[in-house]
Amino acid sequence: MSVVARQAAAFGRPIQVYNGCEAAAVVTPISLCHKSNQVQSMATFSARITLSLVFTVLLGIRLVIAGEASSTDYSLGDSVPLDESELREITLQVLEKNPLLSSSPGIKHAAAQRSVRSVDIANVIYYPHAESAGIKQAFQVQCRRQMPVTSWTCGDAEIRRYLQLDSQDFEVRVTDGIEYEESLALIQATRRTVQASAIDGSVIPETAIFIWREHNTYLVNWGSPEGYTELVVEAHLRDDGNPAEPDDWQTSIFQPND
Repeated sequence: MSVVARQAAAFGRPIQVYNGCEAAAVVTPISLCHKSNQVQSMATFSARITLSLVFTVLLGIRLVIAGEASSTDYSLGDSVPLDESELREITLQVLEKNPLLSSSPGIKHAAAQRSVRSVDIANVIYYPHAESAGIKQAFQVQCRRQMPVTSWTCGDAEIRRYLQLDSQDFEVRVTDGIEYEESLALIQATRRTVQASAIDGSVIPETAIFIWREHNTYLVNWGSPEGYTELVVEAHLRDDGNPAEPDDWQTSIFQPND
């Protein structure tokens, strides 16, 4: 299984990286966000929503978004605009089930795409609403609508987790179950492997992008400051090792079984 397929399977659906890779298509399992994918990624619409504790206040919020709603017929894979009322509708659904969303300063990323059988799929990611033990938490939700019906139906919101490092601007995406000290140790341990991988003066990826786990294997994506993955390093904890100690991790360049 390829590294893209493994990473998508780890989440049960396509994922989007928080910063530079957030424009990944929502119906195509893109996980590593290589630079070649940038051309195929759908247009994104940035929005800022001021969230309140009660729905009556939220109904009066103002959004600033790029793009306007359109009645244009779309083909499979086309980007579909999200207007102010649609973003408000989606946010109300998320807030109703997740009151903690009221602590978020707004929407980080919102994008929609035409899928099969005239179904539109939207992905909305909010700014972090909480921080625990050095790791930020933010809601992400995927919604669907069957045209010509114009209302959106959203599934359960998921939690995205981020780690901010002093050594880089890009916030590292961290999957659930991997804690702060463990994340720092994995970054330090895999950084050595990345640095040792340089051949003939090749550029070394210096930005940690994503930390995730597949069974007993941990993987750390490394790449550009914009968030494009260029290298993946796998790590295994030694027997009786301490996950918070970098020296207790055995690391190597990840080789997908294609």
